[in-house]
Amino acid sequence: MKKLLLIVFCLVIVGIVLLLVFSKAIGSGIKAGVETFGPEVTQTPITLESVDLSAFSGSGAISGLVVGNPEGFNTPHAIKLDGFSLKLQPMSVLSDKIVINEIIIDGPEFILETGIGLGKSNIGTILANIEEFTGPSETEPVEESSSSKNVQIDLLSITGGNVKVSNKLLGGHALTVPLPDIELTDIGADDDGTTFGESMKIVFQAINQGIVSSVSSSGKVVGDQLKNLQEATQKSIGGLLKGLKDTLDKKEN
Repeated sequence: MKKLLLIVFCLVIVGIVLLLVFSKAIGSGIKAGVETFGPEVTQTPITLESVDLSAFSGSGAISGLVVGNPEGFNTPHAIKLDGFSLKLQPMSVLSDKIVINEIIIDGPEFILETGIGLGKSNIGTILANIEEFTGPSETEPVEESSSSKNVQIDLLSITGGNVKVSNKLLGGHALTVPLPDIELTDIGADDDGTTFGESMKIVFQAINQGIVSSVSSSGKVVGDQLKNLQEATQKSIGGLLKGLKDTLDKKEN
């Protein structure tokens, strides 16, 4: 009886150790995938500080995700997430489709840097890079790699975000407007799922539209921040916001 209890105890300890190792392996795999494959899709640097994931529950936390800017833009980054949570089905990482039950992002920071012509922004350029990588939606997607997996994201929620607007017309001043909440469901919900690149395209399309819509319709919020600026700067910013709104209207038509 004592030998049996000892064997059971040893098996339990081994099982716990294996789960801990599996957790570390999943976390390391996510970090490596984001930092290696992500820049191929966005054509920007991407760094990820850490991934802490439990193989028991599939719940985890990701810290320090920073998406840099494309060439030609000067702000420190395009997107910065201090931390967010996710939950996935642990065993799905061993299959051809990783099933992510939820990604919950609260309080992200976006910097919208626009060029002189108002029709070009860092976020829009990243989206264009992703769309170029994945190919037009009516054609077959670009083959990402023989080792890449498809994904399914049941829920992606972005709340409490802010957008910092940067443009030379602002004369060195920064404007901050709130980002409307974004909720996406059933990404890659079919049997095969969707590629990592395609899922990024869906997310960035929603983010881009939310940012431009927020900036172009935030008259009162922007007005409060313009009170201490010179009249010429105020007029320039008015033109900037109108240009952003025209950009959004063209994309919707």
